[in-house]
Amino acid sequence: MAKRKAHHWFGSFVRTVIVLAVLIIGLPSAAVWGVSRNHIFTTSTVPSKNVTLVLGAAMWSSGPSPYLQNRLDLAAELYKAGKTKVIIVSGTRDVGYNEPDGMKKALVAAGVPADKIVPDYGGNDTYSSCQRAHDVFGVTSLIVVTQSYHLPRAVASCRLLHIDAVGVGDDTVAHDARWRSYQVRELFGKVKLIYDVATQRAVASETPSDAVNEALQAG
Repeated sequence: MAKRKAHHWFGSFVRTVIVLAVLIIGLPSAAVWGVSRNHIFTTSTVPSKNVTLVLGAAMWSSGPSPYLQNRLDLAAELYKAGKTKVIIVSGTRDVGYNEPDGMKKALVAAGVPADKIVPDYGGNDTYSSCQRAHDVFGVTSLIVVTQSYHLPRAVASCRLLHIDAVGVGDDTVAHDARWRSYQVRELFGKVKLIYDVATQRAVASETPSDAVNEALQAG
């Protein structure tokens, strides 16, 4: 009898844990999907916006990683197609490591004028990049560019932070083990996004910048 009760208790505990896990992970995923689903496009169908936000990724000593290079290629394509006028490159800068400047260099090499590229050195995560686009650079409408698995969270992040955002995602990187691991990581990223929005996590601490407006007026 004691063993039966212990087994019943353990089974109830496992079921409770599963239900909680489904709620904790599933509800944020559903919320992100609901916010972003009508705002994801291809490079040819995306509505034109004055500003495009490219989210940072790994910068190698030789230049952008393949994931980051593909994001930059998409942004350059949007600029050349007349879909956007200014590109914000948002990422991390630390001692001996600098994503935004490396991203700007790659875009210039791809034919985007330097005065149409605005570095954001405080984009330490997706939420930070979106909040800083709004609070530091005064952007209220933009195209966000990243990989396709990350795009729903990126679009939802910006939209939940009062930016009229649409998104274009790269899907050309091999869908290998790394890609699948990033897809799994997105589940937890969506949980964190909802927490950040609910707690109104503050990121931007700089004086508002006119860099984007100046870039729009350049040339």
